This record gives sequence, C-alpha cells and structure tokens, in this order.
Amino acid sequence: MREEEMRPTDNAAAIAAGLCRTGRAAPRSERVGNVLRLARRGGGYYWISFDGAELRLGKTLLDAEPLQSTFTAAMARVGRAPK
Repeated sequence: MREEEMRPTDNAAAIAAGLCRTGRAAPRSERVGNVLRLARRGGGYYWISFDGAELRLGKTLLDAEPLQSTFTAAMARVGRAPK
C-alpha cells in the first residue's frame, strides 16, 4: 500500500502567500521534507511547517529561530485576503 504524500494545509499556504504579498519573501516556495521554504528578501529563509503552526527564520532549518505566533497569524490573514 502506498503511503499518502503529506501536503501543506491551507493555513501554511496562506502564510506563504502573506509573506510574498508583503514583499518579505520571494514568490517561489520549495518543499524541503515536510516544510515549505521561502527565500527571505534580506537573506536566509522562512520555514513553514506543513500544518501552518510554526514559522521559522534562518539559513537552515536546524538553526532557524521561531517567529512570534502573532506575526505568523498576521501573515496568514494577509495571505487569505482577496487580492
């Protein structure tokens, strides 16, 4: 039996869209394991967990620092807003 591939939730996609819309991240995201990686305009990367519960900032996932939940929620709101 084939194991179903994990996919980012709507919340994770909204956070990614919010980071791009506000100009904080480049518009292209990449899947790295079970997280989304977006290039940060100022250097480094944003790392978004597939469930959208955590947003981190750093050059690698191992050294990335978690960002405040209020910032993560704000990016999700921006990403969900109509264009």
